[in-house]
Amino acid sequence: MNSGFYDLEVLKTTNSSFTDFWRDELTTLPEMPDRVLSTKVLCQWTFVEDKLEVLQQTPFDKIYAGAKRNTLDALANDPRAWVHASVQTTLYIMADRILNDFKAVDDVYYALPNIHYFPFDLSKFGLKNLQADAEVYMPIADPSGYITATVSRPPKGRL
Repeated sequence: MNSGFYDLEVLKTTNSSFTDFWRDELTTLPEMPDRVLSTKVLCQWTFVEDKLEVLQQTPFDKIYAGAKRNTLDALANDPRAWVHASVQTTLYIMADRILNDFKAVDDVYYALPNIHYFPFDLSKFGLKNLQADAEVYMPIADPSGYITATVSRPPKGRL
């Protein structure tokens, strides 16, 4: 049995760097010591049990609220997700928290599309708004990453 939530819009405006990543000839994103992180979270989880009598005792509302809380808290407050972290790292942190908090959950799937915002060049208006002076940002329509992963418990009997 599955549960989850979708279209949880997240906009984080500080404490999210993206630097020192692997680059190749197709890399288009610049390194950003502090960037806007934005996504629309899709999170789904599968329950371990399929027996009706066990499922009737499962606190679905607490798991739902905890999964949403863990997702937002990891994005906002977990220092591992702040500095030099990829969205993939943050995804793992969020899923790991859910698996640790709720033994009834067997695996967690996330889809996190990147929604990029870059400083808008206001120099033609005589205003500084690039690098350290950036205050006005604009979302870009260019193709962006679509990060997905499933984090699962090991099969029973295996560590």
